[in-house]
Amino acid sequence: MRVQTFIQTGRQKVQQHSLGVRVMLLSDSSGGRTASRLADLGSLVDVTDDLDEAVATILEDPFGYDLFVMDCDGFGGVAGAERAIAALIAGAARMRVMLISAEFDVPAYPLGRRTAVCLPEDASDASFRLGLDHVLRDRAMMTMN
Repeated sequence: MRVQTFIQTGRQKVQQHSLGVRVMLLSDSSGGRTASRLADLGSLVDVTDDLDEAVATILEDPFGYDLFVMDCDGFGGVAGAERAIAALIAGAARMRVMLISAEFDVPAYPLGRRTAVCLPEDASDASFRLGLDHVLRDRAMMTMN
């Protein structure tokens, strides 16, 4: 199993519910724009370029991921995203999902808790940040005493 983890220092100010988010990123570009954006916004990002590996890692992880992000275009576009989400549902994974694809014309920030945030591949940094904040809006902050 090959999973890369990205974390960066010197991050920009982010929403409290975004800090320390564990993200599984399925991308054909491990050091690409999506991984960098997520790390810059305070996420702990594990990246893989294999759909089956991403699903298996999510389902077998003892701690659980907070978010699944998929750069869809390298995996069959929206149809590939549907396959990935179906595999997660079949494995009883209940998690937040953000999809990025050139097939999306405009960002979609749905109100349903189990619906995916969808962003165009060329979404601005502001739209990406809004998408991340939106998909994590109900995530409870964890504090240690």
